[in-house]
Amino acid sequence: MKNILWYLGFLSIVSLLYFVEGKTAFLWFICFIPYFATHNANDERMEENTGKATRNAFAYTIFFGVAAIAYIYLTGSVELFAPAFVGLFGGSLLVCLVSLFYYDKRDR
Repeated sequence: MKNILWYLGFLSIVSLLYFVEGKTAFLWFICFIPYFATHNANDERMEENTGKATRNAFAYTIFFGVAAIAYIYLTGSVELFAPAFVGLFGGSLLVCLVSLFYYDKRDR
């Protein structure tokens, strides 16, 4: 499982498109950089901790998604869909990673 999470770190290369396009949405791909640190995590409970961390990311996705859709609907600004999607995607990955490190430190 840890090797699969480690490969997510390579998605951080997409953040270099910020310098080409100039759009700040590409900077959210920097959230993938900490996934390189999961390669060296040696814990027999990694699968259990990953399950807990993904539950936290799912809860973030539900709450942030509902709040973003409600805000976009109430304000009527369609141009906020792209930043909301980036915040939803990058934020859920960040919540998953922070939770994974928290559960890893707590179990030691």
